[in-house]
Amino acid sequence: MKVALFLMIIGILLLLLGGIPAVFEFMGIQGFPLDPTSSLFPSHWFLMIYGFFGALIGNEVLVALSVEWTGRTADNRLIILFIIFTLIGSISFIYNQQLGLVLVLVAMSILLYYSKEYLGQSRIGLNPTLYNWLLFLSLMITVTIISVQISLGYIIPYLNLIFPVSMVFAVMARDISLVTGVKLTKGWEISLALVLLILGMTFRFEFLMILAWILSFHESGIYKFKGRKYPIIHLFTAWLYLLIGSIFVFNYDIFIHSIAVGFLFNTVFGVDVVLMDLFINAFQKRVSIKPSYAPYFLLNLGLLMRFIYDLGLSLPFFLLSAPLQRIGILLFFILTLKQVIK
Repeated sequence: MKVALFLMIIGILLLLLGGIPAVFEFMGIQGFPLDPTSSLFPSHWFLMIYGFFGALIGNEVLVALSVEWTGRTADNRLIILFIIFTLIGSISFIYNQQLGLVLVLVAMSILLYYSKEYLGQSRIGLNPTLYNWLLFLSLMITVTIISVQISLGYIIPYLNLIFPVSMVFAVMARDISLVTGVKLTKGWEISLALVLLILGMTFRFEFLMILAWILSFHESGIYKFKGRKYPIIHLFTAWLYLLIGSIFVFNYDIFIHSIAVGFLFNTVFGVDVVLMDLFINAFQKRVSIKPSYAPYFLLNLGLLMRFIYDLGLSLPFFLLSAPLQRIGILLFFILTLKQVIK
């Protein structure tokens, strides 16, 4: 089995392990009588951020981008080490949070170490781009955030969202023009937006997050509605959720899930350039995906129902909120993999 494919499978398994407890937990809050995964819920956010998104981003850094920039993947031994520390770190967190943090710190340090490859010239003589530097910055900040939590001896869950969010901004600097058809012309805007967003999320400053949103939305060109309709709808929705999270920064559930589910998963669904890199390297073949709007509808319907519930309106069918979100996410990967494997 190809190492890249194994990394992708590990990511999807950690997605299930982290996502199912969240479904039962939120249903339990709404009055559902059963919660068979309650012991796993405290680790839900960690499994999603450093398990699932860690595997997805690890594939981008060690495999997809590496092939593009250096002409080869990272050494298989390095990829296997990353897989081991990501997997064992994610599982260990369930039983010992400090141990899980330490092991995942090693996994993130592997990505940071390898990212030095992107600060030199590419195999065809290209100099590092804004994307290369933002990727390095994102990983450096991630390692710092994990290290601070280890030294403090306690966890600040929402701070860890900076890892996948900052990576999205880095990828945006390279790939969003391929989706929107609008070339990024002001690299300082996305760079400043990233800095402001990191500060805003760290201290939960609404003004800084909204300012970051304005800069990133303007630079993205999403509002110009160029390019293919499917990714544009997803990205427009993703940035709408980022705005909602910025406005409702002091409503913890809306703040967290606007970003963790609304922003991140709509971006993953929409920026299929990244997914194509992943599948090309995992299956060693070119892939053409016909997207479905069903996952988009299910994910966002469930998330909107959750937010309405958070704001105080409780209706019986809102019990479907969490299941709809998870079904939407799983359906996306099932439909995509079905087209790839056949």
